[in-house]
Amino acid sequence: MSRRTQENLLAAALLCFFIGILVLSLDYGPRARLVPIPISVLALILLVSQIVWQNLRPADELHVDMLEFLTRRGVNPGESDRADKEPAAEAAPGKPAAPDIASGFGREAFAFAKVVVFVGLFLALGPFPAAFLFTFAYFSLSRHYHWSRALVYTTVFTAVVYVLFVEVLDIQLYHGLLEPLMNNF
Repeated sequence: MSRRTQENLLAAALLCFFIGILVLSLDYGPRARLVPIPISVLALILLVSQIVWQNLRPADELHVDMLEFLTRRGVNPGESDRADKEPAAEAAPGKPAAPDIASGFGREAFAFAKVVVFVGLFLALGPFPAAFLFTFAYFSLSRHYHWSRALVYTTVFTAVVYVLFVEVLDIQLYHGLLEPLMNNF
């Protein structure tokens, strides 16, 4: 089975899944529909565009390894030939250097550890402190932004998510396992 056929089968399965979610959520009440309908419609739009795009492009045009993307270990597309022949050069000024993670299992463990840390923060502190701390730590430790810019972006991101979920959608929040301790202060 060719790669294109595999991609089309996966996209068709996801298309069926999101159509099912859309049909099922039409029976929900008005407030219960606020999340699944927009998400499934957006997913359907993206999936249809993905199917069109992947069938109109040449077969070997683009290959994205999500593990390399998540762990920041990939090479730039224009440097793929040079990366095989030369050792990695110093990072350009102003550009973040890729973390020095061993290939193979180490990269997978590093990506998995990020998820475990976020879930742990979420359970202990609740969604907004967890999102704030994790996003700030990611921006700062990955050297994606200077700590002051990371603080600004993290604050804006957390505020937007708060307004969306608490003010607009009026969702009751989980406050974390440490809520009884926080109520004493």
